[in-house]
Amino acid sequence: MSVASPQSRIPGAVNGYEARWQQHNTERQRLILQAAVELLEEKPAGAEVPVVQIATRAGVAKSVVYRQFSGREDLDRRIRSYLIDDLGAVLDAQLDVSTGSVREIITRTVRAVADWMGDHPNLTAFARSGPPAGGPDGIDAISSLKTRISARSRELIEVIGRIVGVDSAALEPVPFAVVTMVEGVLAAWVADPRPVRTRAEVVTDLADYAWFVLDGAARAVGMVVDPDRELAEVIAGLSLTQ
Repeated sequence: MSVASPQSRIPGAVNGYEARWQQHNTERQRLILQAAVELLEEKPAGAEVPVVQIATRAGVAKSVVYRQFSGREDLDRRIRSYLIDDLGAVLDAQLDVSTGSVREIITRTVRAVADWMGDHPNLTAFARSGPPAGGPDGIDAISSLKTRISARSRELIEVIGRIVGVDSAALEPVPFAVVTMVEGVLAAWVADPRPVRTRAEVVTDLADYAWFVLDGAARAVGMVVDPDRELAEVIAGLSLTQ
């Protein structure tokens, strides 16, 4: 008769076997989600991707897919979460305010969105087709990501506001306005079969528009920012004048 270790008797504790099984399941889920994404990329936009094809691509039985996910709806939600988490991680990296001028930060962030949406139109369309895992039914995954990025941007503005001694409450709507503008224009550009402007031109235009909005909002609270100076230097300079 085996004797359980002290740890295994602790409520909520995970023993070695359970940890390995969880890791195994996590790896299987990752393979299944990756397989689904690959098939979505390969098929015509809007085409159905059967579970059996996803299972075959992932190298598992169809029954394994349904053991890892509670049903097709759960699988689709998890795929959308997988997609927006990938794009969200890219955008978080571009929004790093420790390096680059305001113009550079805006431009590289807009370019990252344009590249992702332009290079993966089928994935973008699928992310729009419904909610992510854990999200409300009426809000699609792209809208959820817009809300997440807006919140992240607001946090950055609040931090900068505290450093330079400015009340940033008036700037609260600005991130969502900019994010919505950028996403909307890029969505229309991606959907256009014969766009008049190149990707680089659209990125440049959107970066300029975003700067105009931010500059106007900053001036409204008494801040004048040089868009071509390192943001860290701008913040340090503003903090010294307060």
